[in-house]
Amino acid sequence: MHLFITGTDTGVGKTFITYNLAIALRERGVSVACYKPVETGVQDLPSDGSLLAKATAQPLEEVVPITFRLPLAPYAASIEKGVPLDISSIKEFFFRLKRKYELILVEGAGGIAVPILKDYDYSDLAKDLDLKVVIVARAGLGTINHTYLTYRYAKSKGLQVAGIVLNGFRGEDVSERTNPRIVEELTGIRPVEIPFSQGETLAQEYLDRLLSLVGL
Repeated sequence: MHLFITGTDTGVGKTFITYNLAIALRERGVSVACYKPVETGVQDLPSDGSLLAKATAQPLEEVVPITFRLPLAPYAASIEKGVPLDISSIKEFFFRLKRKYELILVEGAGGIAVPILKDYDYSDLAKDLDLKVVIVARAGLGTINHTYLTYRYAKSKGLQVAGIVLNGFRGEDVSERTNPRIVEELTGIRPVEIPFSQGETLAQEYLDRLLSLVGL
C-alpha cells in the first residue's frame, strides 16, 4: 500500500505527519520513501523535502524533484515561471521509487483539490498512482467542515480514504473535545489524534498511533 498525504488546508502539518509516519515505519523495518513531487516557496533548499529526506535517509533530489520559488499552488507557480509541469514525468518518478521501496508516502501541496495543471489536481494524481488517502486536518475550530469536504471530494473521485489525522491538540479549544467524535460520525473513520508538538519527532505513543494508518 502506498499513501497520499493531503491536508484540509496549507499549514495543517502534512509534512510533520508524513515525517513522523516515515520515522515510525522505519522503526518497524519497512523500506519507506517520501515523495513530494512539487514544492513551492523554495528560496534555497526545499524545507519540507529536507525534513522528509532526514526521516528516510533519501537523497534530497529523490524526495523533491521539482521546486518553484514563489509560494503558490503548483499550477500557479508554473504559470508565473512560464514552465508547464509534466504529469507523465511526475508519474514516472513515482514508478521508479516504487521499484526501489516497499512503501511510498506521497505528500501533496495544500489540499486535495489544489491544481497541478489547469484540469488536473492532486486527487487525479492520487487516482492515477493508485494511492490511498490520508487526510491531515487541524484539531480545533473549523476542522469539521474542512475535513468533511476533503473526505467527500476524495470519495467523489473514487479514492479510498485510509485515515484521518487531527493534528495539533492543545487542550485550549473546547471544540477539540467533540471534533473527533463528529468527524467519525460524518465519515465512519475514527481520527488519529496527535497533540501539538514543538519538536520534530513525536513520542513513541503517537508514532505507534500513526502506524494504524497502514494497518500496523
